[in-house]
Amino acid sequence: MPFCGLNPQTLQGGIPNCTFTATSHGVVTVDKANVNPCSNVVGTATTVTNSIVHATVNGAGDVWVTNTVTAHFSFVPNAPGPPSYSGEMTFWFGASLNKNNLVFHDTGNIVLKGSDGSQLTLHILDHLNTSPSGAVNTFSIMSFTCP
Repeated sequence: MPFCGLNPQTLQGGIPNCTFTATSHGVVTVDKANVNPCSNVVGTATTVTNSIVHATVNGAGDVWVTNTVTAHFSFVPNAPGPPSYSGEMTFWFGASLNKNNLVFHDTGNIVLKGSDGSQLTLHILDHLNTSPSGAVNTFSIMSFTCP
């Protein structure tokens, strides 16, 4: 189904106010050739993901979109010896757009515990906005810790 029931080829009479929400639960992804970024060990990564996307559009064409994704994650080395990891991932994205400016931002966190007691973490934060004058402000912050 098109976003908010709109078909761009037949849109007439302006943009209606509308909202749209889509959810997914328990989506399983398996990658047998995943690489641990800390040790370069190849293993099998499995995620079980839940997500929700929500969008709102008003009659002026202003748009707000958010997306939240959470996942249970595990990594098991393909060869015995190195530690396996499991934990949680959460990512959020948001956007606001109108005829004068726009804002995009996201944040994400991964915390994985190793079978040997170690911990792997990733934290990210990104932001981009434009002003009516065209000025652009952007920044990105990331921290990554390996055992």
